[in-house]
Amino acid sequence: MSDNAPPEGLVHEGPRGFSMTPGWVVKKAFKDVWLYDWLRARYGGLDGIWPGIDTIAAEFDVSRSTVERTIRRLVAAKCMEVRPRYREDGSQTTNLYVTKFDEPTD
Repeated sequence: MSDNAPPEGLVHEGPRGFSMTPGWVVKKAFKDVWLYDWLRARYGGLDGIWPGIDTIAAEFDVSRSTVERTIRRLVAAKCMEVRPRYREDGSQTTNLYVTKFDEPTD
């Protein structure tokens, strides 16, 4: 994997390799920018491993339910998408988080 290639399964729009929170995201989800920004900042430094909700909760010292609520609010504000991922045997693994850099037009 090159230094500029995203870890497998992790997708972002816009600039890569650093964290940048667009103003429209701050306006729509100012309470939840901590997670959005962290997801973008972690991009590029994971060697192909994407953290699950428990890992995120542990890193921020918050509950799993806090992370889940924050993700739901970011999705509702159209700041990010969550796509389930599955193993070859059909069981679910960690989700694919897609952060949005450009403001949706709809």
